[in-house]
Formats: sequence, structure tokens, C-alpha cells
Amino acid sequence: MNDNNKKIAAMTAVLCYLQAEVEAGLFDMAPDRPAPAAPQEFWSFSGRQSQMMLRSMAQMRLFPGWKG
Repeated sequence: MNDNNKKIAAMTAVLCYLQAEVEAGLFDMAPDRPAPAAPQEFWSFSGRQSQMMLRSMAQMRLFPGWKG
């Protein structure tokens, strides 16, 4: 019975805290800043894409002599 009361008290405390955050406006779901802009140059995007592809291929161990 005592453990049940502790669980109920903990859940009540968490719910009260979340409700206080919502009322204070601290728990805002929408970010105020805009999303980061996409790269302007095609080649910069292509370079990043090729690096990610190389890393994923190395992680899948598609290179026999790769020691990375």
C-alpha cells in the first residue's frame, strides 16, 4: 500500500510540474528560429553526400582492405 501511495505522489508531482510549465509558456512546441538554410552550391551538397556514402559503405564493410 505504501509503494502505491509513493507512485501516485510521484505521478501527481510530475503532472503538476508539467502543467506549471505549460501555464508559464516554457513548454513551447514551435521553435522561434527558422530552419537552417540548404547549401547554396550544388558541389558543396555533392561533397557532403559522397562523404556520407563513403562512411556508410565503410560501416557496411564493403571495402576489403579498409581499416577505418
